[in-house]
Amino acid sequence: MKDLIKRFQPIDIIATITIAGGLFLKFFGADGVVGTILTTIVIFYFGKKGIVDKIIEKNLPDAKVETVEQAIRRIAVDEGVDPDLAVRVATCESGLNPDATNTNFDKSMDRGLYQWNDHWHPEITDDIAFDIEKSVRAFCKAFKAGNLYWWNASKKCWKI
Repeated sequence: MKDLIKRFQPIDIIATITIAGGLFLKFFGADGVVGTILTTIVIFYFGKKGIVDKIIEKNLPDAKVETVEQAIRRIAVDEGVDPDLAVRVATCESGLNPDATNTNFDKSMDRGLYQWNDHWHPEITDDIAFDIEKSVRAFCKAFKAGNLYWWNASKKCWKI
């Protein structure tokens, strides 16, 4: 983080102040022309990429941002589980969205990449369910324990 801050250019600081100012103004009810101008400035500077990604990419060119799929594959290999299966199940369950949620008819909640149900899996806390690393490791542990059937509801999607 220190390296990133040291590499900030004046334009990065201006953009950051513009963003902070825009959020401040929005919070206190300013909109219309002010919001449009600030949004235009930010989009012009950063383009369509995420603001933080763009600053990191510009200032730390060696920094690699790992995708969700890449993280799943890395962890699955580390755990000795077929990475293709781990990715297919997560894709079918959540669309590879680590923040995915689904409220069921019984008011239970499915959470994270593997849609861990809070009723049937109380041992999977929100901290585990919504954390890519912890969720994938929990999936791998369940798979190795013979519990792949926990994801039978989406089996038609991930089973080849």
